[in-house]
Amino acid sequence: MEYFLYFCAMKNNINFTRGEWVAAMALLAFTMAGYLFYFLYDGHRLPQMELSVYAAHFETFNRQQALLSDSLAKTKAARRQEGWRSPPDTTRKRANDVRKPLYDIVKIDINRCDTDDIVVVPLFGSKRAARLVEYRDKLGGFYSLEQIREVYVLQDIDMEHVAKYFTLRPGDVRKININTASYKELVSHPYFDAYLTKTILNYREKHGKIESFEQLQQITHAYPELMEKLRHYIVFE
Repeated sequence: MEYFLYFCAMKNNINFTRGEWVAAMALLAFTMAGYLFYFLYDGHRLPQMELSVYAAHFETFNRQQALLSDSLAKTKAARRQEGWRSPPDTTRKRANDVRKPLYDIVKIDINRCDTDDIVVVPLFGSKRAARLVEYRDKLGGFYSLEQIREVYVLQDIDMEHVAKYFTLRPGDVRKININTASYKELVSHPYFDAYLTKTILNYREKHGKIESFEQLQQITHAYPELMEKLRHYIVFE
């Protein structure tokens, strides 16, 4: 009321416009409403939980944790005493089983197959298959899978890959009788060149049969690596 009377007195002494007086009166009304709300409104206060209640909850939680820890310790001790072991982890085993092929690879006998058998092998096309069979037939068969690298188009082949898909039977090669073979028969073999063949034929013509690898080496002066290969293809009869 005092503010209202004060503004009434000011109205008589101060020349405000009508709009200014309306704004002043609105501000006064807003201020008075704020004071009335502050003094008259009784807020609904939330009930406050006493500290003793919090302490009781905390104590109950601690007791439960202590009981759980004690139970776990007793269980571990009992398992150790009984020699108990945890079940094996079969996750990795199952994963390995999934990666395991559903069938085993049937290896190809490299001395008894044809090009149709070879072309189904990864990294072997028709050209490689034809060269492989051609070289094998000239040799009279492979005594070792390593000989595959003697084929020009297979010089860089991975031998682990070859061993995965091919096999051979030891001794499954065609032998050459060094004492009766003709010039054509000898020179057509990959391990005999013209010089070596002529040397053997000339010795046979002059001295007769060749009796051993040692004698053959003395006659031809062939290097040891070549003689080691020839041992698988030559007989003295």
